[in-house]
Amino acid sequence: MSSPKKAILVLEDGRAFRGESFGAEGESFGEMVFNTSMTGYQEILTDPSYAGQIVCMTYPLIGNYGVNDEDSESSRPWVEGFVVREASRIASNWRSQETLDAYLKRHKIVGIEHIDTRALVRHIRNKGAMRTAISTVDLDEKSLLEKVRASPEMKNRELASTVSTDKFFEYAAVGDEKFHVVCFDFGVKTNSLREFAALDCRLTVVPAETSAEKVLALKPDGIFYQTVRAIRRRCKRSLKK
Repeated sequence: MSSPKKAILVLEDGRAFRGESFGAEGESFGEMVFNTSMTGYQEILTDPSYAGQIVCMTYPLIGNYGVNDEDSESSRPWVEGFVVREASRIASNWRSQETLDAYLKRHKIVGIEHIDTRALVRHIRNKGAMRTAISTVDLDEKSLLEKVRASPEMKNRELASTVSTDKFFEYAAVGDEKFHVVCFDFGVKTNSLREFAALDCRLTVVPAETSAEKVLALKPDGIFYQTVRAIRRRCKRSLKK
């Protein structure tokens, strides 16, 4: 068996954590954040509100029940990188279709494991969210730090258009249709659409830049937009156009 490939995580204030690679190999950059959920890592990976961010999971074992096609919150993962204490290579669940490691490789998401995630979370809680890099190709702390400080900041980044759908699409009501709702896609999660559908609403999901005239021409009973985290301020600017 070959030795695990080394990986390194470097924060923009110079703090570094060395660990091992899982998922895709390479180099990724993003804002360092954390999530305290014990389950739901697939939903987190595919949550559009994490676009531009590297997510650290505080629960120590991630990936043990695998990944399936039904639990995604969007069509693809949006995180820039994934950080865990230990990534399970065994997926033990009847719904599992592939391992977390295989899923991240398929979507080219760089991951790092076997670092002190408690120390990392405490550091960013005390210092605040900051730019970060994960790399399996450049293990020199100083070199990677220079790249981190040259990477885009999250402040004022426009990501709504990145995560939004590029065309109109319909999401059918579960029962007999009672209402028609237009949903602006600023990073809407699939579960939000499911909840509306369960209330007998048919949804027309539209791109973030869709004009009010086009939406009103659909004669909806209601209009919905979901704004979360950094996407909140970006979608407000889009609505003004």
